[in-house]
Amino acid sequence: MDNKEKETEEMVKKEEFFDEKKSKKSLFNRIMNVILWIILFAWMAVCLVDFFRTTNDKEPKLCIKQERTTYSDGYVDTCTGLGYKVINYRRKSINGNQYGPFWIKDKSAETK
Repeated sequence: MDNKEKETEEMVKKEEFFDEKKSKKSLFNRIMNVILWIILFAWMAVCLVDFFRTTNDKEPKLCIKQERTTYSDGYVDTCTGLGYKVINYRRKSINGNQYGPFWIKDKSAETK
């Protein structure tokens, strides 16, 4: 009977240890999950702000890199954001805005 009590006591201790470890891991996973969702929503907000500004013919607010290419009949402004690119065409041949992923190319560079 003494051995059985020791074995059950050891089993209870092991179960408590694993439960405590599991709860710590679970808490860490929850915190990381919340942080990642916050980052995702913030990134979506940044993209949507510049998208709606671009569709209303306004300059994008949240640019990481901004470039201007001049041509004989006007210029093209390129704004690179977090995963997206806004291209503003101000030329006689092309006039307007283009919003898309960061790998889009300037249309007017192809028509030189």
